[in-house]
Amino acid sequence: MKVKLSIKIFFLVLYAGMLFSQSVPTSDGISRFVNDRDLHNANISISVIDIENNELVAGHRPHKVLVPASSLKLLTSLTALKHLKPDATFNSQLSYDGEIRADGTLEGNIYFIGSGDPTFGSDRIDGCAPFEQTLSKIVSAIKSAGINCIKGQIIIDESVFDSYPVAPSWQWNDLGNYYASGAWGVNVNENLYYVHFGDRMLLGSQPSIEKVYPYIPGLNLSNEITIDSAHTGDNAYIFGGPYNDNKRIVGTIPQGKGLFTIKGSIPDPPSFLGYHIARALDEANIQNEGYKTQYHDDNRTRKDISEFASPSILEIVRITNFKSLNLHAECLLKKMGLQERGQGSGQNGIAVINSMLRKYQIPSGEYNLEDGSGLSARNQVSSFALSRFLSGISNEIAFDQISYTIPKGGVDGNVRSLFKNSPAKGKLWLKSGSMGGIQSYTGYIQTESGQILSFSIIANGFSAKGSVIRRKMATLIESLYYLK
Repeated sequence: MKVKLSIKIFFLVLYAGMLFSQSVPTSDGISRFVNDRDLHNANISISVIDIENNELVAGHRPHKVLVPASSLKLLTSLTALKHLKPDATFNSQLSYDGEIRADGTLEGNIYFIGSGDPTFGSDRIDGCAPFEQTLSKIVSAIKSAGINCIKGQIIIDESVFDSYPVAPSWQWNDLGNYYASGAWGVNVNENLYYVHFGDRMLLGSQPSIEKVYPYIPGLNLSNEITIDSAHTGDNAYIFGGPYNDNKRIVGTIPQGKGLFTIKGSIPDPPSFLGYHIARALDEANIQNEGYKTQYHDDNRTRKDISEFASPSILEIVRITNFKSLNLHAECLLKKMGLQERGQGSGQNGIAVINSMLRKYQIPSGEYNLEDGSGLSARNQVSSFALSRFLSGISNEIAFDQISYTIPKGGVDGNVRSLFKNSPAKGKLWLKSGSMGGIQSYTGYIQTESGQILSFSIIANGFSAKGSVIRRKMATLIESLYYLK
């Protein structure tokens, strides 16, 4: 009898402990949100933390692990801001081996040594030279070194990062599309190309591919696109992963009055750059023996010609979060792995983030990271882990620097329209994340009383439209403004 009674007491104590651990104050806004009929079957995790004392002040199932989607980028980008330093840059190098003869002939090779810079040759980022202009700069630098003939090859060295560019758990149907290009040791033009379709067609007909830019040698596109009614949006997907030149384009594009453009991921960016450098040199009448790539440094003695520096880490972190760029997040992740653990791999970068989460005393069962961008559906993170991380990092990085890198609600990016007429406009900074049936918002809010809270809201498995859930999450976030 004593044994049975002891067992009962044990389980009663254990159950009471479980209840206590899940006992979290709930605001009226959170109660309305979690009881909304559109979220009846969804899994929800909400955490709100006062960053001054690091205490959980409101929430709902804060320790429940869910898929955060792109909210995960805050873990990667802010950890990078701390470890890589705000004013640091990615620095790619143009160099040569061998000797330059008096007549300008290089008896050796030209090297482009990648740094993993995600902004190199981008036409979408302020301060970066677009692809064609970048090629011109490379050719001009070679000429300025006194080289007018190359008795050797153009070698693209991508050894700064590991040789597998994409996270193993990324979905196959994502890999051919621009947002899943992966992080290479050499990235160029954000690793994307444009496919332009003629959309002045009848419903159900197949549009022609009018143009592909930039040119990718060996690329073979199987066009299986059809025309759908106007305003149906971009429902076209490119199938085919890294190193695969044979791509299938399936789905639909809307009927229109001109051209409709989709973006794909370049199959092999280092080879792509090597081809275009060799071609640009040919056009400048500088003979060469072609190109090749290498992902193991050959350790040959080389002399520098020129350096290509990226914008600062601070600016790249801002770009990553404002435009939700997966490539940039993955490059920051690998660069952290290289600096802190000696190899530029995703797993080493994740180890750096995990170390930060442990430092902030976040239970190890509340996070499992598969990438740095949130593209993997196997990422599992609790809202508590995200909001506690934001609370902790605010003690290590100046808040004005953190807030500079996160879109401001009612002002910036895709959170501009949500809070336009809100009293909290301009007083909250947040990153969104979304996939099919997944929506999250994570960030900071300054309350009416001046208190700064970190928060995270994650919902998985809802059936309502994403736009409906986003509006309801915005209402919940606005209610935090009045939290005391």
